[in-house]
Order: sequence, then C-alpha cells, then structure tokens
Amino acid sequence: MSRRSTAVALLTAAVAGLAGTILLPASADASAQLALIEAQPARWMGANVLLVISFLCFAGGLFGLTGLFRAQGSRLGVAATVLAALGWALHIGPVAYVMAQYPLASHPDRAGAVEIAAAMFTAPPFAVLIVPVLLATVAGTLALAVALWRTRLAPRWAAVTLVAALAADFAAPDAVSGIMMFALMGVALAPLSARLFVLETTAGPKPEGHPVLHGRSKIMR
Repeated sequence: MSRRSTAVALLTAAVAGLAGTILLPASADASAQLALIEAQPARWMGANVLLVISFLCFAGGLFGLTGLFRAQGSRLGVAATVLAALGWALHIGPVAYVMAQYPLASHPDRAGAVEIAAAMFTAPPFAVLIVPVLLATVAGTLALAVALWRTRLAPRWAAVTLVAALAADFAAPDAVSGIMMFALMGVALAPLSARLFVLETTAGPKPEGHPVLHGRSKIMR
C-alpha cells in the first residue's frame, strides 16, 4: 500500500467504525435485540456492513504502516502493526457470528429464537472466535502505542490516546464504549495519517529515474 492509501484506510476505518457503532441498534437482552433487528433490518445490516468495512480498513491500514516502522528500524513497530492488523482482520469472525441473529429475528417461533440468541454468546464457538481477536488486538495495540512513543512517528499524546481507546472499549459503559473507542482511535491515528500524507506529497522522483537528469549526467561525464 502507498502512504496515501494507508492514511486513507486508517481514517476511513475510524469513521466507518464510529458510524456503524452509532447506527447499530443493540440491546443486551436477547428478546429486545431480536425485536430491534426485526423492526430495523436495513439499519442493523447497514451498521454491521460499516463495521466490516472498518475492520478491513484497520487491518489494511495498520499493515501498511510496517514500511514506515521498518524505515525507522523499529522491529517492535513492525511486529505491533502486523499483530494489530491480524487482530482487526479477525474481527470479521465475531461480526459474521452476530449476523446469524438476522434470520432468528423473523423466525415464527419467537421463544425458541430468543433462547438460541441468548445462548449464542455463552457457547464455546463464540469463545473460540473472540479470544484470538482480543489477544491479537490488545497486544498489538499496546505494542503499537509503545512503538509510536519510542519512534516519535506521532506525538506522544497520540500513543497515550491509543491506549485510552483500548481502555474505553473495556471500561466504558456498553452504550458508549464502542463510540468512545472509535472516536479515540481516530484522534490517535490522525497525526500519523497526516504524516503519511506529507511524506507522500514531499516524496519526489529519484534523480536517476528522471530521463532529463539522467541524460545530463551522461553529458557532464
């Protein structure tokens, strides 16, 4: 990925995730959740699609940062971005699992559908999906914050904000945790994205790659 596309991916990830979280009709109660899906199927589906876009953009954007850290000689930064990118890519699994509620919302046996929906998130398959996601995302994000702090590729407050985003997802109330996380992620990654745009803009063609300069060098010799 180019620096420009990496920056766009990171910013798109934060915006799409924030929009998807705000739009997503959600309830901790299984019966209420199915009722929300049945009442607003397009909104529920659209919000989940936005989240998928966000996760894919985070994965691509973070992986695109490996070159920037490699140029700084930061092995920690390279490892962190790869691990964090893997974590965000794995988020697709839980989203697909959650979207299995869609047919349950219109199932004629509402009581049975509610029972299945309530059991989905305590069943072993969900743990198999969510544990690797959490481990990779948390470890990768924390390592990325440390790498940013050390390399100064972004202001140190951006590294602190990145950790705050991670903490918000776990510590904030469910109603606002996702909103806070994506908003803080956007704030944390904004200066890094701006740096990528500047680097892309200021990077000119190499002298040896320019036909006129190349020809002139031959004449001068």
